[in-house]
Amino acid sequence: MRIRFLGTSAGWPLPRLGCKCEICSSTDPKDKRTRTQILIDDSVLLDAGPETYNHLISLDSIASKLKAILVSHEHPDHILGLWDLPHIYGRAENNIDKINLYITHPVLNGIRRVFATPFQPIKPTIVKPNQTFNINHAQAQYFPVIHGKTPAFGVKYKDGKILAYIPDFNRILPSQQRIIRDCHLLIIDGSSLGKLGQSPTHISIEDGVKIAQNLKAKNVYFVHIGHKTGTHQFLEEYLRKNLPRRQAGAGPNFHIAYDGLELLV
Repeated sequence: MRIRFLGTSAGWPLPRLGCKCEICSSTDPKDKRTRTQILIDDSVLLDAGPETYNHLISLDSIASKLKAILVSHEHPDHILGLWDLPHIYGRAENNIDKINLYITHPVLNGIRRVFATPFQPIKPTIVKPNQTFNINHAQAQYFPVIHGKTPAFGVKYKDGKILAYIPDFNRILPSQQRIIRDCHLLIIDGSSLGKLGQSPTHISIEDGVKIAQNLKAKNVYFVHIGHKTGTHQFLEEYLRKNLPRRQAGAGPNFHIAYDGLELLV
């Protein structure tokens, strides 16, 4: 699998408007963050936030190859880009007609409260939580997570190796943790570093480290990076200095994702 981190910020981009804090005044390109969005194998989008248009236009021909969209929950930073996606030219040349929006019923209901117009040519396909469905040669599944009172889901995507994507949550029930145990790549909520600035509906990076260790994930990348965390360099150094030394490949390998990062899994 080829993974592109199109965006890695929390609900608002970084730098924040008018702010002169260390993060917002940083000259490191890795501290310029748009709303969290992942692209798998140039054809499957995970979430569709407000910068979706800008993400895809910068990738030139990728938009015309897009086959599927998965949406974790109904919050604006994960759905507003759906407004632009029905208007993609050049798809006929790639023998692609509709974009399949694989989605749970609660999330679709939330989206329809925002968008009253039809989705065409996006085709919503309702899938049940924990129901496996096929995308290309891969198997995907939504699993429920706790995110306050908002219906929210993580995504398990298996194409040889297993990717788990959980950008927004404050708890995963043990029954759902089993679904992604031993995953090869865990992309997880990093909205705050610790208690400072932590929302009750999100975990912190410190929490995420414990969760990933419990899940026995092999590689962990934090996304949904918030305003009260630290610069990219600071966070990478924090993980390096404050985690137990990784012994001979045992235990998770932790990193902070950034916009434009690409991985082969």
